[in-house]
Amino acid sequence: MKVVGDRIYLKLIFFGTALAGKTTALEWLFYHAIPDEMKLVKELRQVKTSFGQTLLFDFAPIEISQNVVTRIFSATGQDYYKGTRTKVLADSDGIFIVIDSQKKALERNQEILQELWKCVEEMENLSEAEIVALYNKNDLEEIHSMEFLREYLGLEKYDGFSTCALTGDNLEDALIAMLRKLTAKLEAKGFVLE
Repeated sequence: MKVVGDRIYLKLIFFGTALAGKTTALEWLFYHAIPDEMKLVKELRQVKTSFGQTLLFDFAPIEISQNVVTRIFSATGQDYYKGTRTKVLADSDGIFIVIDSQKKALERNQEILQELWKCVEEMENLSEAEIVALYNKNDLEEIHSMEFLREYLGLEKYDGFSTCALTGDNLEDALIAMLRKLTAKLEAKGFVLE
């Protein structure tokens, strides 16, 4: 959280493996769930590779109240650009862990979570970030259930949503859950939300 003048800036990250659906989830939310009057830009700002995957980040700033701006990013999941993830994660107030529910992605999910927990341990203030898990790709055939993944990956203590980024299943509910956690934290710290 940064406070500049009378405005509070929050930072949310979509974090997960390559092709887990981070960008697709952010795009769906931006173009379908977030009202135009809350958007501070008309289009998502994206830095992509030549073949369409996120290179550094995707970025959507939204105004959730007159004095609170939420900057939403999706971090690259590709291991080739692993070094950029810590830069994008820095100073995050909330992290959406995007789990690829496909059975073939189980090991990759474990690896990216190990990386995230290491960052949480080592990076200043990251341990204070709110976490919501998105168990994505619930529309596919060969997937693990949300219940199995929560337990297997050790995510039971976090709010979790079974999602489909293509259709938006439960994404809006997940965003609302995250924003409620963050606004409650701000109010507990004495900030007045206008």
